[in-house]
Amino acid sequence: MSLNSPEIDAILTELPLTGSHIQKIIQPDFKNLYLQIYSNPEAWWLRICLEHPRVRLHRTDYPVRAKRSHQRFEDFLHARINGGRIDNVEHVYQDRIVRLDVRRDDRASHLYIRLWGTRANVIATDPDGTILDVCFRKPREGLETGGSFHPHPPERDNSGRTVRPRTIEGSFNHEIDETYRQQERERDQTQLVTRVRTALERTRRRLSARLAEIENGQRNADEGERNRHYGDLILASIARIHPGDEWVETEDYLDGNRPVRIQLDPRLDGAANAQTYYDRARRSDESSAFLDSSAEALTARLAEIDRRMGQLESLDLPDLRALAEETIQDRRGGADTRDTPGIEFESGGFRIVVGRNARENDRLLRGRVRGNDWWLHTRDYAGGYVFIRARAGKSVPLEVLLDAGNLALFYSKGRANGKGDLYYTQVKYLRRAKDGPVGLVLPTQEKNLSVELDPERLRRLGIGSSI
Repeated sequence: MSLNSPEIDAILTELPLTGSHIQKIIQPDFKNLYLQIYSNPEAWWLRICLEHPRVRLHRTDYPVRAKRSHQRFEDFLHARINGGRIDNVEHVYQDRIVRLDVRRDDRASHLYIRLWGTRANVIATDPDGTILDVCFRKPREGLETGGSFHPHPPERDNSGRTVRPRTIEGSFNHEIDETYRQQERERDQTQLVTRVRTALERTRRRLSARLAEIENGQRNADEGERNRHYGDLILASIARIHPGDEWVETEDYLDGNRPVRIQLDPRLDGAANAQTYYDRARRSDESSAFLDSSAEALTARLAEIDRRMGQLESLDLPDLRALAEETIQDRRGGADTRDTPGIEFESGGFRIVVGRNARENDRLLRGRVRGNDWWLHTRDYAGGYVFIRARAGKSVPLEVLLDAGNLALFYSKGRANGKGDLYYTQVKYLRRAKDGPVGLVLPTQEKNLSVELDPERLRRLGIGSSI
């Protein structure tokens, strides 16, 4: 609950405000204001909180860091009262309105701190009551620059209020500081648990959908042995095959010599047709191995998500914040990732996204990646786009770049060669080709990278295909 009138008196009684100076002003968000007060021989922080139902002011041992960008009202206070002397402090009409009379450079200002629950506000006026600026501008109430503010005696009697029972040794300011800090930590923890659980559940749905697609692909990838067997049958019947044949009929020695009819490419001879089936078998084996490895990696990630969700309630606030940073950092702009294009990999704390075709490349460029993300693509082969998602204040390590380069080569026409040249640049240096096909971009300020496919690196990323 917010402070009542007797509690505000108890707070003010303990604070050496009169005759002190305002050294620093920080407004970290819309509803909190911190004033650093110097009263010889020490400097301390006064916190003004306008957040219902925790509206209050008190000395705090937990100041915040200044931000690079300032709030509008914070800039005004810097210009008007920072460095000023507090000549007087008054609890106006015992109505939860505290007035600080501040003088700087022979210019007087009144700072009214109104601690009224949902109507809490900070109003700066000149000595005549003309409003100079307001923390929350409310034109309908006349609380805007140029308006007038003159507090009136309250309509109801506040004399029946009492100071809450003490639970902590020390000053009443310390009691209030610690009590509300604990409440805010509990609130922050509850909010973080909800945010992280929502993000984990969303990721789990997306990964489960991918796993279902892979399992469906696994059922369709068991054609390697059949194609290999057809190649063997064609070689065993090569004497029957003549140029231009579209079919060969032979006996299947693995099926009691029952007749089997195998389709041929009339442009190829018997040996070349057999090799075509062997190539299909090899690709099917590679696809099956890749799907098996991907399914294993996804299953492990799902198990890790389930483990984290089971631990959420027991994590303390610092661990929750770290998990939130890790879990939610990729959810920029609030976009729903349940229909996210491309496939994702993780490397060294960075997320790598691969577009596998022109449509996915275009969707990633339009709605998923940002200007500081990195883009990679094979130089001489068609292939998917690979993006390394940028992390604030972090440069991309060489190992992450090599992982992304291997993925770019693996998902390109140059995969069969085992090595290739790539170029990479940041997304902000890409421009769309005028009247070009979907997804086509032209890089500028690009750099070169030569990559040789590394099976161990790919397996570490979750790709188990033989190369």
